[in-house]
Order: sequence, then C-alpha cells, then structure tokens
Amino acid sequence: MAEKKDFIYVVLAIVVVLVIALVIKPAATGELPGIRWPGEPTPEPVTPAWTPGHIPTAPPATTAPTPTPVPTWDGKPQKIGFVDPATYHIPTGESRPNMTAPRPATAPATTKWVTYATIDGRGSGTTGIVRVPFPLWRLDYSDITTTNDEIPFFNCQVMDAEDPNRFVHIVTLNFPDFKGMKDKPELRKEQWVKTFYEGYHDYYFVINARCIGAYHVKILVPETYMGT
Repeated sequence: MAEKKDFIYVVLAIVVVLVIALVIKPAATGELPGIRWPGEPTPEPVTPAWTPGHIPTAPPATTAPTPTPVPTWDGKPQKIGFVDPATYHIPTGESRPNMTAPRPATAPATTKWVTYATIDGRGSGTTGIVRVPFPLWRLDYSDITTTNDEIPFFNCQVMDAEDPNRFVHIVTLNFPDFKGMKDKPELRKEQWVKTFYEGYHDYYFVINARCIGAYHVKILVPETYMGT
C-alpha cells in the first residue's frame, strides 16, 4: 500500500514539473507555444511588418514669372476720358481743398516737349487712369477759355491712383489769374504749366470748372522719350 502511494506521489511530481515547464514558465515569458500535431510543419517566426516613416519631399521648384514688356510709345497723344467719380470712392459734391499752386519753374530751354495725353472738356468731372511711363512729365493747363470774366474758376487735382488720399498736385485758377493773363497767351504757356519729377506711375484727375467755355489740358513729356 505504501509503495502505491509513493508511485502516485512520483507521478504527481512529474505532472507538476511538466506543467511548470510547458505552461507556466512560457506563459510568464510570453512564449506560450501552440499545440502541434504530429507531421504539422514548424511555424516560422513572425517578423513585425516595417512601416516606413514620413519621407519629406522637396518643394516643387518655382518658376520666376516672365516680366510683362512695357509697350513703346509711338508718339501719338492718347485721350483721357471721364468716369463716374464713385470709381475712386469720391462722393458727388465732396468739397476739395482749394489750394493755389505756386508758379512752377520752367524747364530747361533745350527740352522740347511733346503731347503724351490730353483731357478735353468744359465742365467738372473725374478722369480715368493714365500711366506715365517716364521719369519726367508736365501738366499744361494754359489752354482754357472762359464764358464769364467775373467769376471764372478752374481747379485740377492730380491724384495718385494707387493712393486716393494723396494729392500729387492741385492747380487752382480764379478771377485774378484769368484777368492777369487775359491778353498774354505767351506768358500763359510759360507759367500755366507744372513739371513733375516723378513718373512710372498711375494718375487720375479731378476737375472742377465754373464759367469755363472749354479746357484743353495736356500731359507733356520730353521729345527724347518718343519710341522708348
């Protein structure tokens, strides 16, 4: 009887050892083996799939824009028309500063001026935009006729088209100006002009007229600019 108990103890000890070796220890290490049947191929070790990280790509090369060629001037004057003042956010009837411009200095006698653009009219109005593609130009307002010698008035505001709040220059002619130049057309041509030493810019003109029969305002440039 004692021998039978000893045999049972030995068998139980062997079972405990096998359970520890085959189940408990692999489970603790995360290497629990699966049960394979006889003849079943040994499974290959599983290798985790490699996922490539984000590979930065070079930004696409940018192509420099091709500059727009500036057309040459053929020497023919262009006419500047009038537009709705609301185009430049100018309320109708808005009061403008009444500034009398100082007498402009005359350009060198060796410079011959030619007409680049004209503004023709008889009443008040706001012109469209004109670009002056030269570094030097003149505003000639000497050709003005009146319908009343008592209260004539002419005001021309040269505006910066890129900044409507900037007054480039303001010309104002009142009764004394017209009276003093009434019989002096040559002096008018010399003094009723303004030379601008800025260019390559866009401008528009706001004109206020009263008792004016007609005005013929000209933008002049040196003759040497023709064909450039």
